[in-house]
Amino acid sequence: MCSIYGAIGKNYKNIEKTFSKELHHRGPDDQGIYYDDKNNISLGHTRLSIIDISNHAHQPMGDDKYILVFNGEIYNYQDIKKELQNFSHSFSTNSDTEVVLKSYIQWGDECVKHFRGMFAFCIYDIQKEELFLARDRFGIKPLLYTFLDDQFLFSSELKPFLNSNFIPKKLNINSLNDYFTYGSVKQPKTILNSIFQLMPGHSIKVKLDKSYEITKYYDYVQESSRLPKIESYSEAVIKVREELEIATQYHMVADVEVGAFLSGGVDSTAVVAMMKHYSDKQINTFSLGFKHKTNVEDETDIAKRSAKYLGCKHHNIKIDDNYVVSIFDDFIDSIDQPSIDGINTYIVSLETAKEMKVALSGLGGDEIFAGYPHFKTISEYSNQEKGLTSFLGQKLNKIRPNRFTNKYEFIGLEEEVSIEKQRIINKDLTKILINNSKLKINNSKLNKLSSIQKISTNEIENYMLNTLLRDNDILSMAHSLEVRPILLDHKLVELAFSLKDDFKVRDGFLKSIFVDSVKDLIPSEVWQRKKTGFEMPFTAWMNDGLNDKFKRVLNSDKAESIFVKDYVNALKSRVNEKKVKRNDWMSFVFLCWLERYEVEI
Repeated sequence: MCSIYGAIGKNYKNIEKTFSKELHHRGPDDQGIYYDDKNNISLGHTRLSIIDISNHAHQPMGDDKYILVFNGEIYNYQDIKKELQNFSHSFSTNSDTEVVLKSYIQWGDECVKHFRGMFAFCIYDIQKEELFLARDRFGIKPLLYTFLDDQFLFSSELKPFLNSNFIPKKLNINSLNDYFTYGSVKQPKTILNSIFQLMPGHSIKVKLDKSYEITKYYDYVQESSRLPKIESYSEAVIKVREELEIATQYHMVADVEVGAFLSGGVDSTAVVAMMKHYSDKQINTFSLGFKHKTNVEDETDIAKRSAKYLGCKHHNIKIDDNYVVSIFDDFIDSIDQPSIDGINTYIVSLETAKEMKVALSGLGGDEIFAGYPHFKTISEYSNQEKGLTSFLGQKLNKIRPNRFTNKYEFIGLEEEVSIEKQRIINKDLTKILINNSKLKINNSKLNKLSSIQKISTNEIENYMLNTLLRDNDILSMAHSLEVRPILLDHKLVELAFSLKDDFKVRDGFLKSIFVDSVKDLIPSEVWQRKKTGFEMPFTAWMNDGLNDKFKRVLNSDKAESIFVKDYVNALKSRVNEKKVKRNDWMSFVFLCWLERYEVEI
């Protein structure tokens, strides 16, 4: 796990000082840079040593024909290595990095289709005089880029762009629409005007003249449709278990110890149980809880009991106001784009990184196996005579547009500049946005999918991609911790997506197929529990330890440049009276981020 960065153009010689410094946390073990002074190209890398921790795996890696910088893990690299050796390729390292390089030499652009893992990389093909960049199938690893001022720049994070003078720090006003609707910015946009994210399952070729071509190489919907249909539920249970076992073995490949996040839910508990089966060492597990009470059950107790049941060495992290206050500024510094989520990932990663370099996660289980309550709700309505679309058509006038509106995007529901946002966002900025407060339906592109598939598609491509995975990467790597979301193994996702709706929501129970595939491995109290979700005590923090900070950012010029005056006054009143609402966290984080990075509006 690492970071990558590079440039074509005027700043190619200046990039190392700023970018390597800002990305050092992602790769504190080693760093390197390659220059092509003839063509004004630079490729940089910072390294977190996980596979082949020797100096032989130093990056940039290559020869007089190809130069590679690579971020991620190719879990099946040993399988690919054997295949490449049959093509007469020789290897000088035991790294997956060299396998990526030789795969490109052998298969060109098609190399990405051979990889089972999470990755973002750039190969400079010196003969073709072009850069080839690619991102993994689900966007687990980030890749940001810009074409501005006759240059091409790319990076693993937004922070180097924010803290350099290579580009203007201009706020993307249209991204406000995303953030105040969904709590994060929807890719390929970023919060900055001129910076973009390469979409998951895509590659981009960039010529020396900065002309470029973007190609989509993967679509999980298409791939899943090619799988043979499984008609028997019992057969499907066996198949899910088999794919989970294979994914576990791949995801545990490392030359350092591998731990796990353990929340107390089915997904993380199943992951740990599978790890135990394939490890001869005691598994280190980590869970997070809060001393403030929330509206949902504290899962740290059940996580502790599950860890004991599975024979793990468990680390139970319980934090209070003082802890949150002590890390908050660093958290804002780390997120590099505002997000409504992520502080939990930041904290648990900070504590986990004191013991481990790698942790497995159960992230993605709810999205691919139908674990959220609305899967059940929609499933019930879809089976009624009037049908799902008809039901929602009747209910549209009752839907209050907010960040949860995206739950209905599976039928193409779009929300642009909601009434809610028109109440809070400064009218001068609102005019820049598409001034349409209507909810509209366009289900043509999704009409071949089942109800559950439509919801899964929405969850995968919206909340999971733009919030969960982005926060998972950037806030774990802030502490030099690699987090591997095992349930997003693409073979497992394709299988899950191909299964019948009533295999996932069965007899009123969510995620049935997954639960039945693992329940012999985990405590019964885990798989029998009703899903409660995870809730952080945002209101308590804003009313107590972070109250003074909230007051300060509300009194800044930035507040009224973003929000309407009435909304600012309402926020001030709630903060002064210590009666803030949960959704106020969104505005609070945004103002803190704006203050930290001094972004131009």
